[in-house]
Amino acid sequence: MRRGLVWAGVILAATVVDLGARFVLSLRFLDVLRVEASLFLFVATILYIIYRRDPAAPGWRRGLQVFLIASFALAAVRAGVWASGQPVTLANAVILAVAVLTLGISRYRRRVRRRNDSHTKSGQRQ
Repeated sequence: MRRGLVWAGVILAATVVDLGARFVLSLRFLDVLRVEASLFLFVATILYIIYRRDPAAPGWRRGLQVFLIASFALAAVRAGVWASGQPVTLANAVILAVAVLTLGISRYRRRVRRRNDSHTKSGQRQ
């Protein structure tokens, strides 16, 4: 329960800072995007650190944690690309490409890891 509260606290703090930045910057679009890029990257990093220190969460919780980390990281990339003056369609295409590439690599690594584990187990039985 405590771990969930830490995650919720980090995400709530990010929300408060984001909304505060929007009002402090008088909703100036480009400045808000710059703040969001930095903030979301910072939050993704903090959540990743918490994730790595936390023992393996069972089942769906682990998937949710990875999803949240990836979502904040992709939001940071999107805000950064958009803040650099690129059109929003390019920013969306970039995060889509990064997401698909990352998902493909993780599935490939999982498949290789399972194959290596099955070879190791079968070698130990003989």
